[in-house]
Amino acid sequence: MTNILIVGAGSIGALMGASLVKAGLKVTFAGKPGSEHTKKLKQDGLQLFYANGERLWISPLHPRVKFVDTATNLGKKFDIIIVAVKSNNLIKVVPYIKANSTPDTILIHAQNGIPYWWFNNDHYLSTLNQTLFNKLSSQRYLNTVDHQGILHSNLGDRTIVGCVVKAPCQRTEDGKIQVKKIPRIILGLTRNYNYNLKQRAEIQHLCDLFTQYGIAATYTNKIRAAVYNKLVINITTNVLSALTGKVIADLTANYYTNSLIKIIIAEVNHIFSCYGIKPEDLPTEQAIYAYIKAPGSQSHLPSLAQDFSQHKAGEISLITAPVEMAQIAHLKVPTLSILSELLQLCQTYSLKNYNGESHILTIDYASDNHMLTSNVCQSSIVDRWRISNLLAHLVQVNASTLNNQMVVS
Repeated sequence: MTNILIVGAGSIGALMGASLVKAGLKVTFAGKPGSEHTKKLKQDGLQLFYANGERLWISPLHPRVKFVDTATNLGKKFDIIIVAVKSNNLIKVVPYIKANSTPDTILIHAQNGIPYWWFNNDHYLSTLNQTLFNKLSSQRYLNTVDHQGILHSNLGDRTIVGCVVKAPCQRTEDGKIQVKKIPRIILGLTRNYNYNLKQRAEIQHLCDLFTQYGIAATYTNKIRAAVYNKLVINITTNVLSALTGKVIADLTANYYTNSLIKIIIAEVNHIFSCYGIKPEDLPTEQAIYAYIKAPGSQSHLPSLAQDFSQHKAGEISLITAPVEMAQIAHLKVPTLSILSELLQLCQTYSLKNYNGESHILTIDYASDNHMLTSNVCQSSIVDRWRISNLLAHLVQVNASTLNNQMVVS
């Protein structure tokens, strides 16, 4: 473990890389070519402000650190590559990852949502029912995550480590990284690598270094369960925040939104119980709320909403991928399906409404419900009638669901 490459020098890449710099390792940060943030890193270095009051500045002249962009030819292979770009940008850095790695390189993927490697494990697939096994054995990718299987075919031969990051972070306009609560990560091998004790020991050592230098890190043999538990948090906060432009505190203070969150949790648990997540590993409402209502989370605008507010494409596969998985398994998930379509409309609105607001819904506190924003009502960018119909259907579906739950209880 002598050389580490961070692909993606945004909030999460900066956070993880900085911890390893403090641990005394050689770290290369590779940002997006031509971006102002990457230029600033090359000129001024990296600044982080932690929730515990710590401040860290990594100089561009640091002897163990390089700040480059992904157009830079580094001319060497790395022992470990931490891939911290957003999932919707992963395809763009595949050639760079391949150029700087070998099949022995450990790839640590720190993306939100269902990762491209989810079905790349014979043992995992064998635990699914025969119908799913037959479908997924022949096509081990989701089109919403990995269109035509490009990621799977190009990176599938590497040693892949899943990484779950729980660290509300935000980059300020001047490039500083603000970490709003104590960061935590979970690492785990995605295939049956347990026979290779060297790889397992190396990843465990990496966990120890992260923990010693500011990021609470643990190793798990249940990386899919860990990824899934983070996914539920992301769907209940990122999606609803992106649609409404509200921070988490505003979402959890609204009765209708809380009802939606409970139904989302139930529908997503229904999907993934069919995809091998055991009952004891499914997140409960109490566990989800304990995380999103914790200090440091409530005032946070989740990453998807941050992207939309900057009129950038975001990780909408957070919800489109589970909906695709439901379709493959012939499962009905009406709330997720409606929210998925609304989110896609919201991204279109955000990208085309460049000088205006980025969200399409607002919370009407008088009726305790969701409604279109006044600007969307006057806009021709998206079909406001389609949005209205989806909202009406969402209210109808969830009223029926809640009534059924009351009858059952």
